Parts: sequence; structure tokens; C-alpha cells
Amino acid sequence: GFEGGGHGAYVSATRNLRRQSAIAGLCVLAFVGLQFAVYYMLVFLRLDGEFAENDLFQNAFGGIYSAISVFLPFFVVAMLMSKNKREKALAFGRPVSTGLMLLAVPAGFMFCLAGNHVTSIFIMLMQQLGFTLTAPENPVPVGGLESIFFIIQIAVIPPLVEEFALRGVIMQPLRRHGDLFAILMSSIVFSLMHGNLVQAPFALVAGLAIGYYVVATGSIWTGVLIHFVNNLFSSILSLLNAGGIKNVDIIISVIMTVAFVTGLACTLIFFFHPKRIRLNPPEVEMSFGARVTNYVFTVPMLAALIAIFNITRQFVEFNK
Repeated sequence: GFEGGGHGAYVSATRNLRRQSAIAGLCVLAFVGLQFAVYYMLVFLRLDGEFAENDLFQNAFGGIYSAISVFLPFFVVAMLMSKNKREKALAFGRPVSTGLMLLAVPAGFMFCLAGNHVTSIFIMLMQQLGFTLTAPENPVPVGGLESIFFIIQIAVIPPLVEEFALRGVIMQPLRRHGDLFAILMSSIVFSLMHGNLVQAPFALVAGLAIGYYVVATGSIWTGVLIHFVNNLFSSILSLLNAGGIKNVDIIISVIMTVAFVTGLACTLIFFFHPKRIRLNPPEVEMSFGARVTNYVFTVPMLAALIAIFNITRQFVEFNK
């Protein structure tokens, strides 16, 4: 049988899943389209040469680029929601426990570091199969002002914009179909939106961890903080490497070891914390396969997947 009202509830849940799929697909398509639009705007204004050659301009513009292409489509969707649904989707309130959130941040960061190892293994496996994977890279500056813009572009804007979009607009409405399902689907969308197979495995692992801790603490701010700590570490690491600082490998190894040990301890404490929110099952009984099928196989989502595939294949080279 079906929970929550029988066949009618099942049909309603199916329609909702397909609607959420269409919304996500259209947002991803808009994200892709806006990326091209912003680039061609630079070409039209004859600023593409400046963008390619000037690190300060590129890093400063990167933040604007992210705000336009990522934030705007999801912001439009949020504004079209009813007030009640928007408040539920944009769960930027206080966590159920500040202490719980403080445990979640180092725990989540540990999983992000683990995601880097997953990526390394994936890249090696692809190399064994004859594929070379690449990814777009931000220029790493050396000067002071350039470094500030670099950190803002990498560590400040993406956590705010991407958590609003993925853990807010995408994940929260899906939670009626099961928290685990919502975390997984939003993480896959998050992964695919990176548009290359170097960042995608990391984004999937990080997205799963961040999504879980957002649900378990009751606040998207938890995700923003985890995302911020990870990206800040990554940006500082890039700056240290570019600056040619002595013994930087030793410093990084020590930091990562401490982060892993601290994160593991926090994960164990978090798991037994009495205020941790448990993951809820779907409101309407539906097989996992049926939920996935309804969410993936809509025209907007399939179109979005094709668009992302076309971008991703540009960063894959087969070694003949």
C-alpha cells in the first residue's frame, strides 16, 4: 500500500518529483546559458583579452561571473515560490544547536579532504583506461590585492551562492521524497554543474557530506561554513604553492593530518549528539528506483545533462 493517502498521494508525489526535476533542469540550463552569455558579453565589449591576460581582472570578475550564472537562475525560482515554500527552502535560520554545528564543520571538512583522495584515485583509474582529465584553472596571483580577490572568488562567494542554490532551492523541496534521496540528488546536480571530471568526484563526496550536515543541524549556514573552510584551505594552499614558500609540503601534511584526526573525532561525537536531527523517510512510499526515474527522466533534466556532457567532454582527452 501507499502511505499518506493511497494512490492519490502517490500520483501527487510523482508529479512533484517531476516538477522539481524540471525546475532543476531549467536552472542548470540557465546556468550553462548564462556562462556563454557572460563570455560573449566580454567579447562584445572587447574585454576578453584583458580577462585572459590580467589576473586581477579575471579574479575580480570571477565573483561577478559566479553570482550571475549560479545565483540568478536559482534566485528567480526562489522568488516564484510561495512565501511558505520559500521559507522552508531557504533554511538559513539558526541550527538546532550551535555546538552541533561547530562539530559539523571540522567533520564536514574531513569528508571534503577525503573527496580529494577519491578524485585522485578516479583520475588514476581514468589514466589507466587511456583518458587524460583536465579542468579549467583560475590564475593564482602573487600580489596582495590580487590574492584578496582570489580568496573572495574561491572561498567567499561560492559557499554562499552554491549553498543557496543546491542545499536550498534544489535539496529542501526534495526532502518530502526522503532526506537521503534529497541529499543524493542535490549532490549529483552539484557535481555535474562543475562541468569536468576532475572536480566532479570531489563535488559529489563533498556535496553528500554538506547535504547531510545541513539536514542534521537544521541550517544551510552549516553547509556555508563547511564549504567556506574547504575553499579557504584550497585557496591558501594554491597561494602558498605559487609563492614558493619553503617546506610548504610539510606544513600542508601537518594541517591535513590534524584536520583528519579532528574531523574524525567530531564525526563520532556528532553521531551520538542528542540534538542531531535524524534523516526522515519519504512522505509517500515509493521505491528508490521510481524516485530516481521520475527525477531524471524529464525533458529539462535530460537537456541539462546533455548540455553538461558537451561541456565536460571538452576536458577529456583519449590517449590513442
